[in-house]
Amino acid sequence: MENKIDNPNLVKEQYKNSSNLDARINLHSFNINKIDWHVWCFEKMNIPEGSKVLELGCGNGLLWTKNKQVIKKNLDITLSDLSEGMLKGAKENINNPNIKYQIIDVQDIPYEDECFDVVIARHMLYHVPDIDKALSEIKRVLKPNGKFYVSTNGSENMKELRDLVNGYNKDTKYNPQKVFADKFGIENGTEILKRYFNNVKLEKFDGQIVVDKAEPVVGYVTSGMNTRKGTFDGFYDYVKAEIDKAGAIKINTRSGMFMASNS
Repeated sequence: MENKIDNPNLVKEQYKNSSNLDARINLHSFNINKIDWHVWCFEKMNIPEGSKVLELGCGNGLLWTKNKQVIKKNLDITLSDLSEGMLKGAKENINNPNIKYQIIDVQDIPYEDECFDVVIARHMLYHVPDIDKALSEIKRVLKPNGKFYVSTNGSENMKELRDLVNGYNKDTKYNPQKVFADKFGIENGTEILKRYFNNVKLEKFDGQIVVDKAEPVVGYVTSGMNTRKGTFDGFYDYVKAEIDKAGAIKINTRSGMFMASNS
């Protein structure tokens, strides 16, 4: 039975524009980490001068807007997504005429062999129907000494949010983070990547969201693919009551980024 996370039609509908993604990013803005996730990712990437770079599933382009002051001017950057709406939003957000944009399915990348120095895929591989096909394509377009940077979450990521939702209505069986991680997560990512890359290294990024408003929590949950209309009609009042009781909701995040290469 096909899972919602890799159903192409549902994924396409979910990401037809950046509104659902923006709702989820909004909750993460309450993370009390000293460094922003997008800044951390960029700092971990080794992108040499003059590199040809491809990002797959670029979303709203936050990796590049958050790091615009430190992007090397001589990089050849192509940002791609399966969603035309996402690409439009990214282009407006980044506003850099030197960056190219293209609709790309990671399972069929329309470039010749060994043409990119760096390929990036952040928090998107678990949505792909055929991960092996995607990784085979990524390996194909990477130069022999190229680097692949891919981020994802752990199975215990945001478990407090899972408990909150299931405390409101246990019948929802809300647990998207584990579903994502079971397909491609921190725990199994090394094994999956080593089918295509000789060298795989994981850098972990843990944090904590502390939020004293109900809106970001409700917005995150109801923006997901696994929420049915009407199921969360009373969820706002429930979350608000939990915040009033505790002062804030604390949600631990468990994410990370793999660096893979054959050099």
